[in-house]
Amino acid sequence: MQAIISDANAIQQYFSAEQHPTLWCIVPALEELQTSWEVKQNDLKYRPYHSAIGCGLAKIRKYYNKLDDKPVYILALSRFNLILMHFYFDRLDSSPSILQVGLH
Repeated sequence: MQAIISDANAIQQYFSAEQHPTLWCIVPALEELQTSWEVKQNDLKYRPYHSAIGCGLAKIRKYYNKLDDKPVYILALSRFNLILMHFYFDRLDSSPSILQVGLH
């Protein structure tokens, strides 16, 4: 049971940053947790917990599907990409500014 809970705890830590946005990592985090629990659901070692893992996987799918209806997630991805571009171009000596690159 501790291994199953520690999977969820590790994923939760992705969202506890204070210095940078973390909304962009929802999809990779959900996929990582889903993969980990799917492996455990197929492992006989975790047989007593298969029902609970199945419920957890259903909940992950529910929230994963809800992301399709949320434009804020797309906005968060765009914002994160702008931050990365700004970080990258600021470190190149001959790089164009973020305004010269264009954000069309």
